[in-house]
Amino acid sequence: MSHIDALLRCVDEQSELLDEFIQALEAEGAMLLETPSNEALGTLTARKNEYARRLGELDQARAAAMAALEQNDDHAGIDAVCAVHPDLRPAFDTLFERAEHASTLNRANGQILQSFVEHNQQALDTLRTLMGKDLYDARGRLSK
Repeated sequence: MSHIDALLRCVDEQSELLDEFIQALEAEGAMLLETPSNEALGTLTARKNEYARRLGELDQARAAAMAALEQNDDHAGIDAVCAVHPDLRPAFDTLFERAEHASTLNRANGQILQSFVEHNQQALDTLRTLMGKDLYDARGRLSK
């Protein structure tokens, strides 16, 4: 297999894996709009972590394939390889589009999670404030 073929296969595998990752992010977003269980969130987090691990491995494989072509694994290197092998451009464009989509979904989900954290922190702060006051009198009735 040539270095170009190996690079194309790696980029295609990354795109396919990003499609699966995007589906997981979409499922997470839908779940966050409901009241997710801790178990469901834990399962989804483990799944996302596995995708991140596998995508990292493919990043390393792509970098090795780029190095074999004497190019850095960055936009300039990719542009240089695509200038010589234009048939690679669509695969890289697809990869970049999917990566951007995944990043956007992940940011949106992070914002939802952050709002949950802030809401919970406010609730805890309120409870701490209330617990500091004498809520009940000696007979177990609410103080006035």
